[in-house]
Parts: sequence; structure tokens; C-alpha cells
Amino acid sequence: MEINVRSHVPVYIQLATGLRKMISTGELTAGHVFPGEHQMAQDYGVGREAVRKALGVLRQEGLVATKRGEASTVRAQPERRRIELEPGVLAWFRQSTPDERIDLGIDEGVGLVVLEREGEPAQLLPADEVVLTAKGSKARQS
Repeated sequence: MEINVRSHVPVYIQLATGLRKMISTGELTAGHVFPGEHQMAQDYGVGREAVRKALGVLRQEGLVATKRGEASTVRAQPERRRIELEPGVLAWFRQSTPDERIDLGIDEGVGLVVLEREGEPAQLLPADEVVLTAKGSKARQS
């Protein structure tokens, strides 16, 4: 991956874009451990802050997981289960709070699907684990 420091695109965005592409093509697979920030900065010819910000972007997208004191890794994408929405069910998406991430055991960057049925408490589901369909609709063939 080549980083163009003269580009109008910030260096950290270029790095995040390159790493995202490597993840999407399978060049970096789930569980891949990234080297430390210092090593990545040397490898890509950028500053440590650019590395930190690039990994932050990918973490917000749910592609990378980072735990304090440990290396960042490519996050495994869970298999999605299908949920049929019945008439009258409201569904929307939002970001998870730190407490919700702990309660649900999800990584930073993973959003939530909020399902609300009249007379019931809202149900919170990790957005990367579900696919919503209308009741009675046929599953799309891949």
C-alpha cells in the first residue's frame, strides 16, 4: 500500500482505506494481529498518530478490535441470523453505549438494532448479527 503524503486526502484516511481493502479482499483475515503503532508507522512511512487514527476509523466500522494493553486485531464478522419483522414492530439503528457494549459483549463500532413492540421493553441486538426482513418476504439468494 502506498501513502501519498502530498495528497489532499489525510494520511490516516489513506491508511484506513488501504487496510480496509486488505481486510475486504481477505489479505488480512479475522484474527490477524497488527504490529504495534511504531512498527506500522515505519512500515507505511507515516506518523504514529496517523496509525492510531486509522485503526480508530476501522474500529468504529467494526472491522478492528482493540483491547487496552493488547494489539489490534482484524475482527471476525459474525454470521447473521434472519429476523422477520411483524406488522407494528418498530426498528431503528443507533450506536451502542459503553455500558451496552459490556452488557452485550460487543466491540466498539458495532451498532445496535432496536426493536420495539407495543407493551414490551425495547430489544437491543448487535447490528452485525442480524438481518431484518418483512414478515412473509422471501430470502434473497446470494
